[in-house]
Amino acid sequence: MIEIDEENQRFHFALTGKSWSALRQYFPDIIQKILVRGAVFARMAPEQKAQLVEGLQDLGYYVAMCGDGANDCGALKTAHTGISLSEAEASVASPFTSKKPTIECVPKVISEGRCALVTSFGIFKYMALYSLTQFVSVLILYWNGANLTDAEFLYVDLFLITTLSVTFGYTGPYGQLVKDLPPSSLISPGPILSLISQAAIQIIFQLFGYLYVATQPWFKEFEENDDYDFASHENTAVFLVSTYQYVALAVAFAKGAPFRKTIFSNYLFLINLLICIAVSLWLTIYPTDYFAGVMELSPFPEITFRLIFVGIGVANFVVSLLLEMFLIDNVIIVRKCKGSCACCKASDYDYTVIEKEMEEDPTWPPLDASGQGLAQYLQRLESMNQMPPKDGNGKQSSATLEELLESTDDGRTMADGTNQINQKVQNKEDTIVAVGSNDNFITSL
Repeated sequence: MIEIDEENQRFHFALTGKSWSALRQYFPDIIQKILVRGAVFARMAPEQKAQLVEGLQDLGYYVAMCGDGANDCGALKTAHTGISLSEAEASVASPFTSKKPTIECVPKVISEGRCALVTSFGIFKYMALYSLTQFVSVLILYWNGANLTDAEFLYVDLFLITTLSVTFGYTGPYGQLVKDLPPSSLISPGPILSLISQAAIQIIFQLFGYLYVATQPWFKEFEENDDYDFASHENTAVFLVSTYQYVALAVAFAKGAPFRKTIFSNYLFLINLLICIAVSLWLTIYPTDYFAGVMELSPFPEITFRLIFVGIGVANFVVSLLLEMFLIDNVIIVRKCKGSCACCKASDYDYTVIEKEMEEDPTWPPLDASGQGLAQYLQRLESMNQMPPKDGNGKQSSATLEELLESTDDGRTMADGTNQINQKVQNKEDTIVAVGSNDNFITSL
């Protein structure tokens, strides 16, 4: 029997497929505790592997499974992430296949998954803010009966949004794994705070541009007409400010470490940004008469005033980027928001509750210095095909079990403790704490 330091309550369990079967059949109440502290599960049948994966998933774990044979197909299908280590039958049942027959691919899969998740959240926020920003532009112009022109809508939707959203996702995963977890829900303090604050910034800058252009001596107010001619200084001011906002939001949401590489590694995205910024600068500072006519713009008569609008775009970019970097990504602020918002509080997973129960219970796991355990006898009896029948409730008959124990040589060694064993069958709080290889238990009842 292996000596165990009982002062250290951090136990880990190891068991084989036979022991797993015995626990599931006779001690189902302790399966969850075994799963939480389990470290090694060896020599398990195909259906037992699937049972193990399902049990971990029921506790709230996200389970990854690696396998290289047909006997792993069930577990590979059941797991959240199945990774085949061969190109045989297992590759059909798993979404991922490793070229190398080792588990060194697991960190790569985790990194790619985190990168994909963060990218999806960034794209979602970008598309949501793009819609809100354009909606605000239309609402502001509607105040005087104006609107964005068809060419302006096409420029924003096709040239800016489509190209930026496509190249946005080409950023690769970060080089190393970190303990921090990426956001797992859109209805959480981080994304909600980001959307609200960024929307407020875009509204403020668009309103400022709209009101500021109206203070100029050369300003001409828009007059409604039946020709749907929306060319005006108000239209130009709102449109130019919004073009810089779409670029600023793309950069602000293209986050790098600790889950993605920096945007400077995404050359397609960088080239796209430079082209979008260059075209927007050209439209602001010195558009040709032909292109201004196509876009139905009314260029400002003073070059200095045009440069002021470039400065407004730069200021909008800086504020949006700093807000996302130092407020939204601030762990302390997010935790405070999560603690104060009742709807954002996440309930503890089942495995954390069980872990706390075991840490607070000084009697767990119960040990028997004799080294003879009930589970050991159950396995031996099962191998002899002498397992007692179950009663009407589906439970093992303790009376028949006692008779079988007394009828075997191993059972006679426990003749003095038969009553104690019978009590343990009925009271499953006294449980096995760890199981070794073959039929030998490390510790027992």
